[in-house]
Amino acid sequence: MLKAYYKFIVLPDEVRSLNKIKSESRLDCISFTDKVTGNYKGLTFFVNSKGQFFLYKASPDSFIESDKKRIAEWSLTSKSINLSSIYIEDIERSEIGYGYPNPHKYIGKMKQPNPLFDFRNDGYLFMMNKDLSELELFIVPDGRNLIRSYYQKLKDGGFDTEIRELRNQAKLFFTYDGLVL
Repeated sequence: MLKAYYKFIVLPDEVRSLNKIKSESRLDCISFTDKVTGNYKGLTFFVNSKGQFFLYKASPDSFIESDKKRIAEWSLTSKSINLSSIYIEDIERSEIGYGYPNPHKYIGKMKQPNPLFDFRNDGYLFMMNKDLSELELFIVPDGRNLIRSYYQKLKDGGFDTEIRELRNQAKLFFTYDGLVL
């Protein structure tokens, strides 16, 4: 069910300095697991020319037009594209959320092609700490329509074994100067 895993962290100050990273709201991917045959390609747009994959955490209310009842807690963006908003429906379990990519073929005021369009039916599950300095992203290919059910299953512990396996199989995504894992 969970086919890809990415772990992001806010890099420590000294590591950010060594790697010339200025933003404190940047989450860098440090490890991943991919169980999709032929590798999951849904996030390759976000990998830069150095091989880094990073997202910025932002409040979505400043740029996402949505029903006020449907505003997410956080948004994850990179390269001026919103990867996903993070929806948290259970205040008692605020470290668990869900999301999905924008389903529109063209996005933004300039109507540019959506790099996530081919993956619009995927669902995302998130596990994070309270200050969102660590975030784990789990991909459910073609899981968009049932993502709220998968979210509930995650909260109920139904993915615990699968998550443990994905974490144990994780490989280094990028080597940052000064980062010791």
